Order: sequence, then C-alpha cells, then structure tokens
Amino acid sequence: MLTIQFGQCGNQLGYDLFSKVCADLKSPNTGVSYSANYEYTENTIEKWFDGITKGGQHLARAILVDTEEKVVNKICKNTNASWMYRTSNVICQSGGGSANNWAYGYKINGQRLSNIILDVTRREIEKLDRFQGFFLLLSSAGGTGSGIGSHMVELLREEYKTKPIVATMVLPFTFGEVCTQNYNTILTLAKFSDRADLSVLFENEQMHAICTNLLKNPNIMLCDMNSIISENLLAAFQPINNARHDVNFLVSKVAAHPNFRFVTVKSTPHASETSLQYESTYKWNVYIRHLKQTLRISKSQMELTNIQLKVPNPILSKTTVSHTYSPCVSNVLVTRGRSMENDVVALEDLQERHLYPEWITLDSFTHMHQERRFLNRDKFLALVTNNSEIHKPLDVYADKAWNSYKCAAFLHQYKQFGLEEDDFLRAFAKVENVVQEYKSLKNDNGN
Repeated sequence: MLTIQFGQCGNQLGYDLFSKVCADLKSPNTGVSYSANYEYTENTIEKWFDGITKGGQHLARAILVDTEEKVVNKICKNTNASWMYRTSNVICQSGGGSANNWAYGYKINGQRLSNIILDVTRREIEKLDRFQGFFLLLSSAGGTGSGIGSHMVELLREEYKTKPIVATMVLPFTFGEVCTQNYNTILTLAKFSDRADLSVLFENEQMHAICTNLLKNPNIMLCDMNSIISENLLAAFQPINNARHDVNFLVSKVAAHPNFRFVTVKSTPHASETSLQYESTYKWNVYIRHLKQTLRISKSQMELTNIQLKVPNPILSKTTVSHTYSPCVSNVLVTRGRSMENDVVALEDLQERHLYPEWITLDSFTHMHQERRFLNRDKFLALVTNNSEIHKPLDVYADKAWNSYKCAAFLHQYKQFGLEEDDFLRAFAKVENVVQEYKSLKNDNGN
C-alpha cells in the first residue's frame, strides 16, 4: 500500500501508525514458530515499507503532505526510531496552513500542490511489482487534511480507476474544535462518499472515551487517541494467515455495495501497556460476544459507545437478554492470537441472521485470523462493521452545518476562495443521501 498523510492529524496519526508497525515486529513473544513469524515480518515490511537505510532504518512507503512545517519537521527529526520517512516524499510548501477552511485547502493549496503530489505518487508506484492501493490519513475538521485530501481523492480516482482507495477519516468533537469544522466535515464526506472505495470513520469523542474509561488515562492527549486509532487500523490491516486476504479483499467484503462505503472499527480488549501483563485473558467467545454487543442500538442520542467502553464480562456475555441490534450491511471479524483445542474461535454470534437485512444473501460476514500475537497481546479482535448506526455522527455534523448555513454563518470565508452556494447544497444533498441509505436499513425483525 501507499500511505498518503494529509495535514497535522494525518501526519501525526501516520507517524504513530508506522511506529506501531515496528513495535509489532519487535514483539518479543510472537506465539508462533520462527518460520511463521518470518513470513509475517516479510509480509508486513512489504506492505508498509520501501527499502532500508545504511543505518538499518526501514523507509516508510508514505507521502507526507502539509502546508505548515511544525508537525512534519518534528516527526522527520526523530532519528532514534527504527524507521524513517524519505525526505523526498515530504511535500510541505509552507503557506501558513489552510486557515481551517476546506475551500482554501481544496481550491488554493490543493491545486498548488496536486502536480507535486501526483509526481511523487507515480514515482512510488512505479517502484512496486504489485500495488495494493492507497491508504489515506486525514482529519475532516481543519483545512489542509479535508481540503487537499478531498482534491487529491478526486485526482487519484481519476488516474487510478481500478486501484482501491481506503481512507481513514478522523471526525471532530461534536462540541467543537474550530467554528468551521462542520462545514469542512460535510464537504469532505461528500467528496469521499463516491471516490474512496472504503472510508474508515473514527470519532474523536469515542477515542477520548476509550482512553478515559478503559485505559484510565487522566491526562488525555492527541497522541493517546491516535494510539487507539492506530491499533484499530493495524488490527484490521496487518497480515493474516491467508495471503490472498489483501486490501482489495477486505474492501470487497466490507464495502461491496456502492451505497454503503463507510465503516467503523470495534476492537477488544483494551488495556494500558503498564497493566497489560496483569489483565485477564478470556476465551475467544467472550470477546466475540462482547463485540456483538457493541452493535446494539443506543437508547439515546447522548449515549456514546455504551458496551465498547466497558471491559468484556464473561458472565454477562452469556446472558440471553434480548436487545435491538443495528442492521449490518457487512461485518469482517479479524482475530489475532492462538486458537487452542479448548478455545476455538466460534463465530455463531456474528453470523446470526437477524443482524443482516433480508436483501443481503451472500458473504455478509467474513472471518480472518492470524495466529501470531499482536502488539504483545495474547488475543486482540477487530470488528470492521458497516452498519446503520454510521448515520448518527453524520447526521449530527449535517444538522450543525445546515443550521450555520441557514444563517449564512462563515460562508464568506469559503466564497472568497471560489466556493459557491451550489457547492454547499450538493454536499448537503450527497451526505443526506448517505444518511438516508443507512437509516433505511432494516434487519429481519424489522428493526
């Protein structure tokens, strides 16, 4: 894959992601044979890295794009890491940022940098014998990641029509980071909804809550939230036992329907590194039932992730209490760790027919497994889920943006860089169509 990191968030997240890849490779207890670990290591390096320096550092297969130098300079100066970025792949023509303005990022900086980004992209792809696809990292709140990212996803889709484009999009806190974040988010979602083959959504609120409730972190920083996002991404995208299960395979399973291209990732168990060795490890069925419970429909809009913010409970997981579950277009379960004779990975909980609408007849559920331990954990599970609850955060940002739009709030900031009211209306219509598609999903019980 070729990773392209956009803006402050995308570059910070990318740095954490590649650092965790190396940490995973260095795990002292892999739980598998030398040959199995060697194969895993080779597949990992092939997926994420491109060569090695004279000093023994792996070179990340990534392009860094930003319009401010501070973050990029900081992560590129880390000489103690076992990996590094190619300086020739850093595209940072400092222009004071994009002013938290999607239009400035899209219309001005995007057009200014697009040819340079495409040239570096072509150069990186030409070096590959087998190109799996693009992996884009960005935030929807600011101007650079959202604006330049949206401009580039259009150009990449036009030039590489058959190659998978997977985007990781970090959604802002709903109570506000910047005054223009809701406009930026809607405009970004609209562009990615039909250009990216798959968009993995992460809500800052949810990541913050996981740090608070599960990791018991009293002083949460952005790097802590990025750490959770990176773990979720790697749990889904790191190599698994069957080599044919590449990025294209995952996309085909989780986002096969063109109207449903957004997913979220539920994962378990979570524990801080300091307490990891003291945490109880349960059987696979406890974790799988816990992940199924994360698909329960929230009883109120104020409720966040409910079950996902709790520790798996082996007693409660065995109860047969009836709940309403979110209808799922598809679910891909990735399990990592040893499966023993008395502890097999049982999939019945996520294969139950009531989780999926009647019109979905084939391949609604997929399981992928890797025997090797992940980031020094005995077991780790990720559920990549494409379900109706995805509409909720999109609805919130759309409502907030629409309320601002009705009052013409901040529109002049966008119009001065060439964005017209029709551009906003088309974006609202596109996102509203996505929301309605997800709202209209019904499972076999009519829920």
